[in-house]
Amino acid sequence: MSNPTQGRTIGLAFFASGVVLGFIHSQLPPELSQNWILDVVLIFYWPNAILFGGGHALFAHLKVRTQKALARGDDGIARWHIDSATWRAFIAHNAVLNQESGALVNELPVPKDVPDDGVEIVVGKNAVDIGGSVHMLPRRGTPEITHAELNTSRVRPSFVELHLYYPTDQATASMQTALRFPVPWHAHRDAKRVVAHYRGDLPGKPDFFHGTGDGTTPEDLSTCYKCGYVTHKFVSHCPECGASMQSKRWSRRYGWMLFACGLFITCVIGTVIFYTLPLLLRPGNSINGTRFAGSTAQAIFVLCIFGMVLAFGVTTMLYGLYQVKTGFRNKRIIYAIIGLAGILLFIGLIFAIVG
Repeated sequence: MSNPTQGRTIGLAFFASGVVLGFIHSQLPPELSQNWILDVVLIFYWPNAILFGGGHALFAHLKVRTQKALARGDDGIARWHIDSATWRAFIAHNAVLNQESGALVNELPVPKDVPDDGVEIVVGKNAVDIGGSVHMLPRRGTPEITHAELNTSRVRPSFVELHLYYPTDQATASMQTALRFPVPWHAHRDAKRVVAHYRGDLPGKPDFFHGTGDGTTPEDLSTCYKCGYVTHKFVSHCPECGASMQSKRWSRRYGWMLFACGLFITCVIGTVIFYTLPLLLRPGNSINGTRFAGSTAQAIFVLCIFGMVLAFGVTTMLYGLYQVKTGFRNKRIIYAIIGLAGILLFIGLIFAIVG
């Protein structure tokens, strides 16, 4: 299984090699610095070693800290031991599940060699350590847990299955995987508690953007703007139609952020318009020693651009206040902002072409 301590060491080694080679590259004598093959190799290697090696070491270090916290019992939910025979049976069944049509592939790296003393599984509120393979599972964040269940049977080992959702940009299909790990028969009660936690049945710890998520406050309510699906649990996208979702609490906080951005844009462009408007209204005339040297059509084009930015800032500010007050999004207002900006830009281009 993956070893976060070993991964951190490897990442740090690449990071250090990138720093050393970067320094050596900057100190090369002229006869070597003119060797383009060596130059290309060094330029390709050391920045990537610093970037990816350092990033890998950082994430591995976070896993090491999480692993140690789980071992201490910090925020722990359950802990059980899987003997080697049960682990082998689980590996065989897991291979069958991965081959089924439409099944999500288990992201747990399954080793070829099974430890003689079995595997220790420790489940916390935000991570799972499966025989040294640490999987970060934040209650609110990435990956998002869209499904959790305890699968039991008399003929093969029981197991917990979590469906993990990794959202990406609009151009790329979002990735979904599963995390399966076995459960001994005597730990079914603990496993049910694990499933209840990751399914969102138990109250979570509130923060700035989210509440407890157990239905005790209406601010946790999320409504899908497409199909009307409603839930108090934290979900980033609708399980019915896939549209993005926001709770009332999140929408209000995000509304304040939109208001602040809109206010900043409005103040900046308003100041620019205040000082440039006299020059643009009388192109070619000197005002306080300054004049706009362009034509009337060009002045109108610039005014349209300024008006577009001002309208965008004011509309964003007002839309932010709307979200703060109602706790809901309104796609029509967003489309109106885009349409208004497009109209002003089109008018400015027409005047610029005609002029």
